[in-house]
Amino acid sequence: MPLFSDILLKSILALISAVAGALLIFSIKLNHEKLCVLISFAAGALFSAALFTLLPESSGYLGWFEILIAAFSGYMLFWLISRYFSHVCPACSASHFDEQTTKKFSEIVLTLLTALSIHSFLDGVALTSGMEHQHQNQSVFIAVLTHKFPEGLALAALMISSGYTKSKIITYVILVELLTIAGAVTGYYFFRDIVSPAVISGVMAHIAGGFVYLALHAVLGEMLRNHKNLVIFSFSGGLLLIILVSLVV
Repeated sequence: MPLFSDILLKSILALISAVAGALLIFSIKLNHEKLCVLISFAAGALFSAALFTLLPESSGYLGWFEILIAAFSGYMLFWLISRYFSHVCPACSASHFDEQTTKKFSEIVLTLLTALSIHSFLDGVALTSGMEHQHQNQSVFIAVLTHKFPEGLALAALMISSGYTKSKIITYVILVELLTIAGAVTGYYFFRDIVSPAVISGVMAHIAGGFVYLALHAVLGEMLRNHKNLVIFSFSGGLLLIILVSLVV
C-alpha cells in the first residue's frame, strides 16, 4: 500500500501540473490546434485509466452489473452538472467556450469553479485507487497528471479573455486544484480506515464513469468540429501511454 506521503506528493504534483498549464498561457501563443492535441492526449489517458485500471480494480468486490451501475452514475453526475449547472472541465469543453461565453465568464465564474472543484476533488480520490497494486496507482496518477495540464491552461485562457489579472488567475487555479489534495487526503484515510472494500470499489467505478464522460466529451466535441485525424492520433497516444505504464511499472 502506498504511503500517505506518496499519495500527498502525487496530489501536489497534480496541482503543480495545472498551475504550470496556467502559467504557460502567459508565455506562448497557443492556437486551437495545439490545445486540441493536449486535450485529446489527456482524454485518451483518462479513458485508458478508467477502462484498464479503475473498472478492473472494482471487479474484485463487485459484479459487472454493479460496476456498470456505479460507472453510469459517475457519467450521469458529470453530464447533469455540465447540462444544468456548468461545464465540469474547461479543457474538455474548450470548443464550447465561444466568444459570447467568454464575455459572460464573469457571470458564470462561480458556477464554473464550483463544478471544477467537484471534478478536482474526485481526481484526488482517484489518486488513492490501486492501493494494493502499485502499477494501477501509477496509471491513474499519470492520467490525472496529464489531464491537469490542459485543464489549468484552458481555465487560464478563459480567464485571460475575460480580463482577469495574472495574479488572480493563478490564485483561482491554485484554490480549485487544492481540492485535488483534499480529495487525496480524504480518500486515503476515509477509504483505508472506515469504508468497506465493496463501497470503495463502487466509488472507483463511479469515478471511472466520470473519466469516461470527460474523455468522450472532449474528443467527440473536437472531432465533430475540427481536426478529426489529429484528435484520433493524440487520443490514441494518451491511451497507449497508460497501457504502457500498466505493463512496465
